[in-house]
Amino acid sequence: MSTHGELEVVAVEGLTKRYGRRTVVDDVDLHLTAGSITGLIGPNGAGKTTIMSMLLGLVRPSAGRGTILGHDLSRPADYLPDVGALIEGPAFFGNLSGRGNLEYFARLGGHDRSGIPAVLDLVGLQGREGDSFSSYSLGMKQRLGIGAALLSNPKLVILDEPTNGVDPAGMRDIRAMVRRIAADGRTVLISSHLLAELEHICDRVIVLDQGGLRYSGSLTELPASRPEVILLRGSGQSDDEALHRMLSTQGLTVERRAEGFAVDVGEIDPAQLAGRINRNAAESGIHLVELHHQKQSLEDRVLDLVGTGSRS
Repeated sequence: MSTHGELEVVAVEGLTKRYGRRTVVDDVDLHLTAGSITGLIGPNGAGKTTIMSMLLGLVRPSAGRGTILGHDLSRPADYLPDVGALIEGPAFFGNLSGRGNLEYFARLGGHDRSGIPAVLDLVGLQGREGDSFSSYSLGMKQRLGIGAALLSNPKLVILDEPTNGVDPAGMRDIRAMVRRIAADGRTVLISSHLLAELEHICDRVIVLDQGGLRYSGSLTELPASRPEVILLRGSGQSDDEALHRMLSTQGLTVERRAEGFAVDVGEIDPAQLAGRINRNAAESGIHLVELHHQKQSLEDRVLDLVGTGSRS
């Protein structure tokens, strides 16, 4: 028996969708483990929403095999009771309160309404549940949409662009909420064009381009085309010259830039290297005005894989 962290909730291979001669999803494998948060990312038109729709039984795959929550992919009615989803934004009644909307959808789905207070607490709407949906901010509306997806107490949660149009404070709230969802043992598959947001919360990423799979794995193993560096700069020309001499004697790979230097981290722990440089500079009487660790962002690494052009 696999451990909780190794249990595969989604194990699908060769997922494909064609419309006539046009292939929008091409031979994609998906493997999601229990309690994980996986980001589904790629340019517009890469196939993200189509993949989510196929997993939810909204679109029939042209090819593909596998299981979701132990049930065959071809029989979505068997696994959908344990799946919650928010696809293309929430649709609620503006004149009903947040709680009233959840009660309506709980009745519609045959879910136990006694779980609604816990859902409201999880999505951070306790105290505002009596306000009308029309009075909610966009972030609150998105959180209520995620709350509706949790009414069935699902094991798998699928979220399509949950932070779309949400302000920074709302994004922070949704990030925290997604972490809480996964901490309860649920598996989360989330898409977003805001890659910095996914970088904060995802354990793994699936990178798509033109319907094809370009990468699937942990964030830490996603290839980087440029090395991690320590950026540093002295307070003036004399400090910079002394800094360059000091770095050159330490066997480090140093690149001179328009303002200061970039030291290749290589296999050295970045924090330890920065600390060592700072200590040696102080001992040498060199005044540093800049010293920080720079690594490629998720966005940079994805663009290296798929290019800079977005597709409709």
